[in-house]
Amino acid sequence: MPCLSRYAWLTKWARAASAVALALAPALAETGRGETTRGPRKTAVVLYSLPQDVPGLRELSSAITEGLQKDSPDPLDVYSEYTGLDRFASPTYDASLLTLYNEKYAARKVDLLVVVGPTALEFVLSKKFLPDTPIVTCYIARRFVEAARLRRPGLTGALPANNAPRTIDLMLAMYPQTRRIQVVLGASDYERNQAEMGRIIFNSFSGRVGLDYLNDLTLEQIQVKVKALRDDELVLFGSLLKDAGGREFYTNEALSAISAASRRPVFGLLTEDLGDGILGGVLLSMELSGRDAAQLGRRVLQGESAAAIPLVADAGMAPMFDWRQVKRWGLRESHLPPGTLLRFKKVSLWDAYWKEISLGLGIILIETLLVTGLILQLRRRKRIERALADAETRYRTVADFTHDWEFWQRPDGGFDYLSPACERVSGFAPEAFRTDPALLAELVVEEDRAAWNEHQAEALAATEPASLEYRIRNQVGEIRWVEQTNNPVRLDGGHSAGTRGSIRDITARKEGELELKQAYQEIGVLKDQLEAENTYYREKIQAVEGSSELVGQSDPMKYLLFRIRQVAPSETTVLIQGETGTGKELVAEAIHHLGPRKDRTLVKVNCAALPPGLAESELFGHERGAFTGAQALRKGRFELADGATLFLDEVGELSPDVQAKLLRVLQDGQYQRVGGTRTLQADVRVVAATNRDLAKEVAKGRFREDLWYRLNVFPISVPPLRQRKEDIPMLAQFFLDRFCQKLGRSPLDLPRSVVQALQAYGWPGNVRELQNLIEQAVLVSEGPMLRLPDRLGPAPSGPVGSGLLPGLVEVEREHIIKVLDATNWKVEGARGAADILGLAPSTLRSRMQKLGIERRED
Repeated sequence: MPCLSRYAWLTKWARAASAVALALAPALAETGRGETTRGPRKTAVVLYSLPQDVPGLRELSSAITEGLQKDSPDPLDVYSEYTGLDRFASPTYDASLLTLYNEKYAARKVDLLVVVGPTALEFVLSKKFLPDTPIVTCYIARRFVEAARLRRPGLTGALPANNAPRTIDLMLAMYPQTRRIQVVLGASDYERNQAEMGRIIFNSFSGRVGLDYLNDLTLEQIQVKVKALRDDELVLFGSLLKDAGGREFYTNEALSAISAASRRPVFGLLTEDLGDGILGGVLLSMELSGRDAAQLGRRVLQGESAAAIPLVADAGMAPMFDWRQVKRWGLRESHLPPGTLLRFKKVSLWDAYWKEISLGLGIILIETLLVTGLILQLRRRKRIERALADAETRYRTVADFTHDWEFWQRPDGGFDYLSPACERVSGFAPEAFRTDPALLAELVVEEDRAAWNEHQAEALAATEPASLEYRIRNQVGEIRWVEQTNNPVRLDGGHSAGTRGSIRDITARKEGELELKQAYQEIGVLKDQLEAENTYYREKIQAVEGSSELVGQSDPMKYLLFRIRQVAPSETTVLIQGETGTGKELVAEAIHHLGPRKDRTLVKVNCAALPPGLAESELFGHERGAFTGAQALRKGRFELADGATLFLDEVGELSPDVQAKLLRVLQDGQYQRVGGTRTLQADVRVVAATNRDLAKEVAKGRFREDLWYRLNVFPISVPPLRQRKEDIPMLAQFFLDRFCQKLGRSPLDLPRSVVQALQAYGWPGNVRELQNLIEQAVLVSEGPMLRLPDRLGPAPSGPVGSGLLPGLVEVEREHIIKVLDATNWKVEGARGAADILGLAPSTLRSRMQKLGIERRED
């Protein structure tokens, strides 16, 4: 029924469009009439069954339409009909399509029927569509056309050229050493059919050359393939509408990318591909095929019998080459096949205008000879004058336009020359220094004047250049840094003519140096501060042996550290097992920091705190609109941990559905976001932890056995504190120092009696319980000694307890357990424990984990 509804909708839509087109046709015809009397209006219908994404189909359609209407003596209406038979082939669809066309053209006399594609021809013949109308076929093989002529004699056509074998013959003729041809075809259904036909057509080449079809590769894989071709291989490009990765191409961008990457020439089959990367070939032009079909159609419209018109073979075929690719592959035009059409050839300026250029060069040569004679005469007369003028102005021209203050000072201290720049530097015009040579010394600041006087005396008497940096006070009172350089001036005979000097304003540079010096000082301070912070953090974040958290020297702890060192450098999945409070998360951090992914973040997930309905979204992410409230795309923890380590704490609390999806990630490294269809890859090292006995959980059916095997690749057991009591003094001292510093207390001593009391206790809450007890003791202790808040009793039977008198925590824990027992351990939903306690389900789970509440076994 859905299929019939789709056809019915298509039929109704087409009928409406046909009615509008037929209603507008007479009006359009009236607007096109001129004063010239023409014959009756004729009608041509073009039926297409080729896929609409076939390369060159648009050019073919335009060529048929324009060719039929070109130089037509009578008004002609051309109706193009895409049948859709390549997509919706079924008896029901064919019947609906025939009914549509019969109704559409019932009121019009169709003078010509142009059929494009074998499926459309079979439709016309089998359904006896327009039985009295002559037919012109286009792009249909000879065997189909000749068989159709037997059934319907009033038929002619332009037969497509079988240019693929000829192109391969051309390739082997141009490159005789070729032993294999890579045929590029995409992964669409049309292109796979083309590959199957190619294996039949090219069977005659089996003894001469091998052919490989690249239907099952992505564009990138094809580029890699052609980049590594040998010298005895070539490429034949058919089409690439869609690659194996599902990427669709609507232009020849894929062909251009393949040609650019190819190590060997790329040949083609269609003229539409010429100019986008193929070298050439015996190419088939869809446009030329359309023109040939249109020419046959015009003859039929002008009165010739279609049966009497011979079939046109090899329509639209010719050897063509891209001149740019010919140059790229070092071919000579003389080696191309006879009759080759060379496209995109660049005509040089000389080839286009050699006559005009030759004439112009001749005229220029004659004028040059005449002008040269005149110039020689003028040079003889003005050479001496120019030399004298140049000698007089050379120095002044250069000096006047320099940015620096240039001067020439005589041995007696007077100035023969001062450049205009002296006013910019000092604020005084050059005339002021000529009148009062001592003005320069007065500008020098008091602190630098002694050094300047010494430099000035040496500069006037020295034979080598000298320079000095000092400060001056200009006319407006500003302090400016300047650099003065002096070069001695010696005349012939060695007599001194004074000094040639230059004074440059270097204020900006000196200020920059001072700012840079200050910046370096600030950087030094920041560097020391940063080193101190780094030292602090290095002490806080260390690997296993140096970790301030994994404290202990007992045999169980040494074995734990040994197991961590064994597995950390690998990518192996680790399952950490241990009671609540033993430090499973610290073990995971140690494995990460010693592993190959230590430069990336350790992503942590507390599985016990994830609501069942959102656990999958939290781990794998979700697409926008995947569920109510999913207003934007959200990346899951596996996507965030790509290339890093993912720590799944309390993995035994995951629901069966989430366990199944977690298993797929561990097996294949693949997952999908909630509401998504795209498969993502996950390069994640998984470290899981649990306080449950997963083997028992598997036996009871609450945990997947296959997931347990995937997680249990390298198990690590964290010993409880009661099995390593010799570490209690070290741990107690560590926590004591931490909380004294954190709470701003002066260091407290740890009495031996307190240590003995701590070692005598059973510690069901393990290290976490010890940590909480020490923090509480630091808060209540007075004086220099640590005092426990209450006397420690025997170890309680439950998994949680501080060993102190029952308090708020124990009361809360017992109350939650009673509510859970009353609801048969139903956490959320109507009359669930969270509903009775007035808590959010996630809050209740967090409290249960913190208090160590687990469902008791029957």
